[in-house]
Amino acid sequence: MLTEKRKIIRASITYLIVFAVAFFLGAAIGVKPLSALKEKPVPEELPAKSGETSELKPALEVLNYIRERYVKDVPTEVLIRGAINGMVQALEDPYSVFMEPEEFEDFMISVNGSFEGVGLSLDVDEETGSVIVVAPIEGTPAHKAGIRPRDRIVKVDGVELKGKSLDEAVRLLRGKKGTKVTIYIERPGVKELLKYELVRDDIRLKTVKWDVIEDGIGYVRISSFDSYTPEEFGNAITALQQKGVKALVLDLRDNPGGALDAAVRVADMLMGKGLVVFTRDRYGHKLEEYYSDDASLELPLAVLINENSASAAEIVSGALQDSGRAVLVGKKTFGKGTVQELVPLSDGSGLKMTIAKYYLPSGRSIDGKGVEPDVEVSLGKTESSFEIPRSKDGQLKKAVEVLKTKL
Repeated sequence: MLTEKRKIIRASITYLIVFAVAFFLGAAIGVKPLSALKEKPVPEELPAKSGETSELKPALEVLNYIRERYVKDVPTEVLIRGAINGMVQALEDPYSVFMEPEEFEDFMISVNGSFEGVGLSLDVDEETGSVIVVAPIEGTPAHKAGIRPRDRIVKVDGVELKGKSLDEAVRLLRGKKGTKVTIYIERPGVKELLKYELVRDDIRLKTVKWDVIEDGIGYVRISSFDSYTPEEFGNAITALQQKGVKALVLDLRDNPGGALDAAVRVADMLMGKGLVVFTRDRYGHKLEEYYSDDASLELPLAVLINENSASAAEIVSGALQDSGRAVLVGKKTFGKGTVQELVPLSDGSGLKMTIAKYYLPSGRSIDGKGVEPDVEVSLGKTESSFEIPRSKDGQLKKAVEVLKTKL
């Protein structure tokens, strides 16, 4: 059973986006890799701090001057909304977003697991500002069409994404089941602009697949983490044990993340007693600590990771590495380790704001750094872990080779 010690200054419901489950493009609005969403009650009106009144005076002067002298009549509400958006954008943080009431309502629905879209996990390239694909969700329209990790989305239904925020891109891609959307993509190594015509669908995630691959070695792939993943994972482990497997490969490649609680519960089944992950705020204060109990899977374990393993996938792989429970095989992970808090506002709008970072048991930060594999193995630049045949999967072969030395 999972045990948990929390030092929390806010009552919260903790999720990771992804993007995750609200992380999934077309299925939800704007959660990126390794973002924990923490739901907060509507805040009471706070007294102004010393000096705030004078700091706000120029803003009020501009507001009044626009209302009195601007050539057109602009509703005050529009001006206030613009000011709020400006404050959030001034943070220069793609993971902090102000949402209008309708957007916020849709976002909360998506967090609770109702999805209609194309099934992509997105992020923003911090150097170029481009909207990029972290991973397609297996079995969704985007995955079936052949969209790949690291594809850059440049246009949706004729609307250029240059200058658009991640949430604006998501709103263009999401929509009712059965409606069509056209996506234009730039792919590394491909000169031509790629065009995909997709039909939106319900995004229902079956996050765990399992098999026995060779010589009594079990294989489990987790494509993302949601509230059902621990149960699915537990069932997979039980089925593999019944088949008498002697070792296990856990495949977290191209896993964009998901619910933090689910990730911790999966780690708890594997690693034995110990710290799984903790968070710190900007002052260095520890906010949360998550622990696993004594029980663990008594099998040699190898974990596959790559540059598109993000969020909860990095927490699980990093915790297993730090505890010495598993050998990590593949490439360095994505490197997203921030926490976003959801704040519903009095008029139904909401704020999603970065409030903390995640740290692995050893104390190392995930954010911007990722998790390094113990054994580095690359796939070809054009090869996706979703598509490569098992017989040609060099990373999987290496994981099996490592495990055989432990049998």
